[in-house]
Amino acid sequence: MTETPLEELVLGVAEIDADHAESIAVWKLARDAAPAEFPVRLTAFVDHLEAHFAREEALMTAIAYKEIAHHRDEHARVIAEGRRFCAQVAAGRTMMARAYAIDLVPDWFRRHVLMFDSEVARVAKMAGVA
Repeated sequence: MTETPLEELVLGVAEIDADHAESIAVWKLARDAAPAEFPVRLTAFVDHLEAHFAREEALMTAIAYKEIAHHRDEHARVIAEGRRFCAQVAAGRTMMARAYAIDLVPDWFRRHVLMFDSEVARVAKMAGVA
């Protein structure tokens, strides 16, 4: 089975698509970072996600998205997980955080866009946001 490249996961809502493009760019900087840069790049990625999620949650509130609580819980889980990996890196333990950046983030991102964000985009389009 061929996985859709992350850059092709476009939902047709400019605000969401722009944030996703930036998420991918910031993630790639973390994924590809040299050892000395990795702590800063990973933290920047998690910081970006936190800001992205806040914007997305504001959009969900604005369109009265009915599944906002479940979606918000997923955002909180991802941020907590990212912060745990940042703490491990700060303590000098990078192996699992590297695996997170290389393997887990793209799989999570793909699932999140297809399962969660695609429905937000559908409702946003119905509400006239595109």
